[in-house]
Amino acid sequence: MSEAAQAWAAANGRAMTIEDVSLSPGVFGQWLSFPDRDLVQIGHGVVGRDRTIAHELGHMVLGHRGIPITEYAADHVQTVGPELIARMLQRSCCSDGFAHEDERWPADELAAERFAGLLIRRLSAGRRGRSRWSHYMDDALG
Repeated sequence: MSEAAQAWAAANGRAMTIEDVSLSPGVFGQWLSFPDRDLVQIGHGVVGRDRTIAHELGHMVLGHRGIPITEYAADHVQTVGPELIARMLQRSCCSDGFAHEDERWPADELAAERFAGLLIRRLSAGRRGRSRWSHYMDDALG
């Protein structure tokens, strides 16, 4: 999956680094976008490492931008302490491992999770040989 992410970054003229880091419990990965590069951080010991990379890549491919933390804080928080800032800087999705059709999960998170599932299936089908499903995915994803 790292190779797929690097290929996407190269095709878009951006540098990308994928690194393993310590993240808070329940946070599998995060994408940090800088003006000149992207950084994908994956939590140490995450079992679904490829799925997490695919999820973060989904945010990039789908054009998700999020909101600057300072703007969110100004609109929603009167007093910001260190614990709240740490919580706000982390985005969580599907802590039970499944994407839900539910208002608890932001639309961008659900879309990134669906993208991850489609990408994983498409790449793994290429390793096993071309299935009928792969042809459908080629048509859908280009």
